[in-house]
Amino acid sequence: MDIQTEKYALIEYITKITDIKLIEKLKDFVKASEKDFWNELTDAQRKEILQGMDELGRGEKFDYEQFMSKHR
Repeated sequence: MDIQTEKYALIEYITKITDIKLIEKLKDFVKASEKDFWNELTDAQRKEILQGMDELGRGEKFDYEQFMSKHR
């Protein structure tokens, strides 16, 4: 079976579920499976993002070319 067929079969199965506890368990499973991109970043990347947010909060802004020149 290909993945699309599997997805449709799963959707069909889910639409027939009447047990709310099972639905909640499925929702919890899906949420637990989702990755938070923040956890995938390095410490240096996180630090730079937080620094940028602080700078924006203080009204400090850089134009696009200034930003990109640092990352090229």
